[in-house]
Amino acid sequence: MAPAETPTGFLRIAHRDLRTAMAMADSSVFEEDSWGFYIQQATEKGLKAWLLVLLLEQPPFTHNLRQLFQMLRDQGAAIEPFTPLSRFTLFAVLRRYDEEPDLEHLDRAAWNQLCADLLAHVASLLP
Repeated sequence: MAPAETPTGFLRIAHRDLRTAMAMADSSVFEEDSWGFYIQQATEKGLKAWLLVLLLEQPPFTHNLRQLFQMLRDQGAAIEPFTPLSRFTLFAVLRRYDEEPDLEHLDRAAWNQLCADLLAHVASLLP
């Protein structure tokens, strides 16, 4: 199994993406869509790591965070604190191709922290 196909490998990459998002906290320097893309990526990889822990099989190739959350819910996982992160699906599939997206003026520090909490939760599930 390649490193990115293990829970630990997915988490390692998720932390790399989250560090990038955290470095993009200054909205006067970094576009919201660029920052949001990295939050989406970190969340996606965190959810895939969580699914690997529960299912012991590769998660689907998708950027749809809602789908990944639903798969976890179907397994009885306690996803509720983290489901607001599903809004970032749009940053991976639509907004990154939008020439002039509407700004949402998201609280980057709060979203970065929620993503960090998700990754910490998934790490706590590892053997």
